[in-house]
Amino acid sequence: MEISSISEIWKYLKWLPGFVLRRIFSKARLADLILIDVKARHEAVSADLGDIASYSIYFQVINMSPFEVELNGAEIEFMCAGTIVSKQYIKKTIFKSGEVGSLYIKGEIEGPKAKQIARHYKENRSSISIHCDFNCSLHNFPKVSNNLDGVNVHFINTEWHGLQLERT
Repeated sequence: MEISSISEIWKYLKWLPGFVLRRIFSKARLADLILIDVKARHEAVSADLGDIASYSIYFQVINMSPFEVELNGAEIEFMCAGTIVSKQYIKKTIFKSGEVGSLYIKGEIEGPKAKQIARHYKENRSSISIHCDFNCSLHNFPKVSNNLDGVNVHFINTEWHGLQLERT
């Protein structure tokens, strides 16, 4: 018998009764088996400071649990150049056991916050916090990833916004 992943091991133990599985996989244990981070390649986080300022974030979600989990919703706080931008994500998304999935967040940046970012983007100290609510066949459970720091934000249209600031 060849086993190529941890999730395949659990396929052989699914015959265990639910109360035993709930003891083995507490809410905290399930949350520990879900990894969430900003994608590693290319421009995973961007802030466009054009006429209608917006941002986008690509997350990578890794389900290392032996269960299919469903993301019910998430709350994201994006600290960008000293300004906090918040977003509620309500789209339900399913992640199979062992799946490496992605989550795409896009939102607008209000005018005063865009001005603040345009003024201080060179001192870019950005971070992201994400609070997710998951459920699976055993539990509903939260997953919190506070202060994902070291985020490299790709800024777009900063020169345009800078010119607009000089004119006012």
